[in-house]
Amino acid sequence: MNIKDILKATNGKLYNKININETYNHIKIDSKKIKKNDIFIAIKGKKYDGHNFINEIAKKAKIIISEKKLNINCPYILVEDTIKSMGDIAKYMIKKYKPNVIAITGSVGKTTTRNIIYNLLKTKYNVLTNKKNYNNNIGVPLTIFNLNEKIDILLLEIGMNHLKELSYLSKIISPNTSVITNIGSSHIGKLKSKENILMAKLEILDGMEKELLFINGDDEYLKNIMNVKLIKSGFNKDNDLIGYNLKTSLYSSTFNIKYKSKEYKININLPKHLLNNVLNSISIALYYKIDINKVINTLKKYKTYNQRMTIEKDKNKNTIINDCYNSSFESLTGILEVLQNEKQKKLLILGDIKELGDKSKEIHQKIKKYLDKIDNKQIIFAGEEMKNIKTKAKYFNNYIEVINYLKRQKIKDTLILIKASHSLKFTNIVNYFMNK
Repeated sequence: MNIKDILKATNGKLYNKININETYNHIKIDSKKIKKNDIFIAIKGKKYDGHNFINEIAKKAKIIISEKKLNINCPYILVEDTIKSMGDIAKYMIKKYKPNVIAITGSVGKTTTRNIIYNLLKTKYNVLTNKKNYNNNIGVPLTIFNLNEKIDILLLEIGMNHLKELSYLSKIISPNTSVITNIGSSHIGKLKSKENILMAKLEILDGMEKELLFINGDDEYLKNIMNVKLIKSGFNKDNDLIGYNLKTSLYSSTFNIKYKSKEYKININLPKHLLNNVLNSISIALYYKIDINKVINTLKKYKTYNQRMTIEKDKNKNTIINDCYNSSFESLTGILEVLQNEKQKKLLILGDIKELGDKSKEIHQKIKKYLDKIDNKQIIFAGEEMKNIKTKAKYFNNYIEVINYLKRQKIKDTLILIKASHSLKFTNIVNYFMNK
């Protein structure tokens, strides 16, 4: 890619002289990370406007992309909307380098599914995938900006919280294949119903030339999709890839699959409520011709990370389930069902599930029946919404109050679940246990 490509992609107007056949190093939006020969895109957000740092950046950047006319000597490209220009550049790069594009969306389990698929595909291909939680109209282009001719597969997790968002992203990335993990209650506050959530998730098809969709075939909303070529996986018998002979615990699971008339045993260090993501990942890997034995060996070595069902031990022999990257009704009740079979003394530290809108009270109240089935437990709630769950528990406003309470307790040999939506900052509670 060179400056000429960037001009073509953005259809912007160039100000100040530059050799348009020159190449650049990286495209960045963080003013603190700009280095010589980088392109800087000045985006405007709620709290940040990159245009405010133009004069300093002009001393370093090769060229700037702006939606405001600038009084600088540094070459710059004027566009109507810099965030849209990010999408335009990303779309141009995909057309130029022509990788196979796999898009992943769903209410719960997108990142876990992406991580598993990435580990499987990289045994055979050069794969580029999202960093961190870069899955929106800014994060997806930032990932694509790292694309080059050596990349075989572009594996993209794509998030949304309103209608038309996935459609926009799908038209940028033009997926060859797509994956939908499930239809849950995440973002139901804005979308109002699971039917609308399904409609929003199906926008992933809008940029696909050939509609090949991998789905969780056990999901009651997904399994009835019409007029799309589906590859379904699940533990029910009407799927294309079927898991059976399931044995599962908090720490690991085994099940069997049949592939090309042969039976294979799958071992993975994940509990039951995440296994449909595993089956979906296996389906994708087999479609992309990953050897079944590589699939089995890769899954056997798979480890969770980044606060998603990460299991650790602290100095007091407590087992910490760190699942506080985010929360939803489905992910919370999934792990609570797993804990019903654990005999160990348990401490459940649970915080609000966000983005449920006017359905928040109703959905939080449904959690009680899952808690009631767990024996030998103590419960700590934090957040305004958790007050809607009327059960035997300690109630606090935030993680600071929780930690102050925990400091007065002696907690040993306990299985501790720590889970809440990310904004509640429950990672601080995990850090308290691990560092005390």
